[in-house]
Amino acid sequence: MNPAAPSPTPAPLNDIVGPVWFWPYPLWMTVAAGVALLVILAGLFWLLKKLLSRPAVPPTNRQKAIAALEALRSGIAGADPYAFGVVVSDSIRSYLRAEHCLQATTQTSLEFLNSIRGNPLFSENEKSGLTVFLEKTDLLKFARAEAGDREMLDLLDIAARLVRGEAQSEKSGIPA
Repeated sequence: MNPAAPSPTPAPLNDIVGPVWFWPYPLWMTVAAGVALLVILAGLFWLLKKLLSRPAVPPTNRQKAIAALEALRSGIAGADPYAFGVVVSDSIRSYLRAEHCLQATTQTSLEFLNSIRGNPLFSENEKSGLTVFLEKTDLLKFARAEAGDREMLDLLDIAARLVRGEAQSEKSGIPA
């Protein structure tokens, strides 16, 4: 080696660059996989929610009828007696049809009362209550009789007792 000889210049070293990141899958596959994952998660959430929630118990025919009568009770002040008679009669007749499979909605009051005369489903007390109820509603509907709030409340009380199956009281004029 010759010390006077110029030393060869070393080759310049370039800085090492880190690895280049790349996604090995096409973009459309990535988007499709993301959507599929979201659908699966939503399905699992829905299934879990459905399994953990208790099913709502549908109201019974009696509960529906009582709710309809209570709705009528709140709007009784200043109500038209004819319209009130139609609605309260329809409520009870619909209840009797749904609860006991009777043709109460398609028969006249007289036909209906004759059809339940020998029916063991109703006690004599309930039959007399139905008779009084239907007579009063027929007076409101067909004779267009006038009725005050007190009379309409009494009619609602009779209807509620009929739906509940309670004994009729002397107060309403129905024998117990």
